[in-house]
Amino acid sequence: MNLAQRCQLIFAAGYQFGQNSFRSLAAEINLSKSSVHRLDHRVASRNLFPESYLWETEAGQQWLRYLVFATIFVFALQGGIGCERLSQFFRLLRLERHIGISPTALRSLRGQMETAIIDYQQQQQARIQEISADIEICAAADETFFDEVILVLLDLSSGYLFLEEKTSDCQYETWQQQVQKGFKKLGIKVRYLVSDRAKAIIKLALNDLGACSISDLFHVLLDLNRSLGFELNCLSSRLHKRIKLAEVKQAAQEVVEQLLVQRETLQKSIFTYEHCCYQLTTCLHPFSLNNSLSQTTTDVKLQLQEILLTLQQLQRTHKLQDPRNSIRKLSNQLDSLS
Repeated sequence: MNLAQRCQLIFAAGYQFGQNSFRSLAAEINLSKSSVHRLDHRVASRNLFPESYLWETEAGQQWLRYLVFATIFVFALQGGIGCERLSQFFRLLRLERHIGISPTALRSLRGQMETAIIDYQQQQQARIQEISADIEICAAADETFFDEVILVLLDLSSGYLFLEEKTSDCQYETWQQQVQKGFKKLGIKVRYLVSDRAKAIIKLALNDLGACSISDLFHVLLDLNRSLGFELNCLSSRLHKRIKLAEVKQAAQEVVEQLLVQRETLQKSIFTYEHCCYQLTTCLHPFSLNNSLSQTTTDVKLQLQEILLTLQQLQRTHKLQDPRNSIRKLSNQLDSLS
């Protein structure tokens, strides 16, 4: 029986039997009187707050484990937050008497969790090697830039990371070397590879993986919003200021009315642009949202062409500069999107 279990017995017995003496409690839980006295003193020194009694129960201690592991995993491992900040977080929750919350203890636990995650990855890769003959995945690849370049390739269905490697560059040869090492002996077939239009990743999909290269929607919408969306909002802001200024200076009624007409036209264009972005996010579903019927590549491409024509008309109407060439990029990606 470990210390935590003994303390739980003391707490449970004391709670159940009320003001029983240490001798009767010791007899009830089969411990010596001195042990009961010492453990009872430890329990009492921890129960300083109204919620403290929860952490003395088995369920409470299990919940504390979940809290600590989840906090370290989400904020330290995934978010990169230091253990000093986590220690402060646990201290604000008044848990320092129930769990080890010093930065040193948390760093040690973080290291153990990192090791466990790596061991789990190795176990899963060993399982994949045994059953990989029938595995076909739909993958996504990208480069992330923090202190170093990190190449990432994952299975879209499960989120399983096949590749997460630090490297000095993101050239095709680097991708090729890392993917070959990650997929070695796995026998996995990649059905298609989703990515931005980085030439190295497209070449990797076509030449090395023998898969289709599909455009990801995120970068298409990002370019549109940073280019056309931004310009339309700037036009709206400037027009709003002109109307306010005309009203303050009591300009001619015809001038004010003309500005109001321009604002109404611009508002309709902004609505049209936002509707185009919405259509982009919905038309790429494998099933039509209107009738739930499956869509073909031709069906999707026709919808994308209509969206493209509408955006081109908006650009001509308002003489938008499109500094990021978002319309041209969309035009070039119609096939890979559909």
